[in-house]
Amino acid sequence: MLKQKELQNIIDQFPEERLKEKAFFGIYHYGNNTDESFIKANTEGLQLFALQLLRSTLDIDLTSSTANQNTISLIYDEDWIDEHSDTLIQYIHPVFEKPVPKIIKKNSPYFSGKLVGLAFSLFALLVVVALLIGFVTILKWLLW
Repeated sequence: MLKQKELQNIIDQFPEERLKEKAFFGIYHYGNNTDESFIKANTEGLQLFALQLLRSTLDIDLTSSTANQNTISLIYDEDWIDEHSDTLIQYIHPVFEKPVPKIIKKNSPYFSGKLVGLAFSLFALLVVVALLIGFVTILKWLLW
């Protein structure tokens, strides 16, 4: 993990004003659903967006010490961000501990599902018994 000073040195290396001249960045959806999203950007746009994210990491420490501030604002209305983007990321909600994943219990099949399986098994057994009785009966007729 980078220290604050190292991170600030990286941020200072970005020529922000020069990048803004050519930058283009937008987040879009493919089709009508949000399950297929993509970024449409040039190099300068990606670098400026990365710069915003890097700056927000500096603000996370300040947010953790400030009780009344629980979001970090991002700039989303600049000229380099496409106004026709489907998604405009306006802020970051910091998380200070990794959330514990929910454990999903696998339920055994419902009683009705078990009942259907049992009924099918009994029907199959009945068919096999009927076939055996029929086969034995045919053999008795042929042998008499």
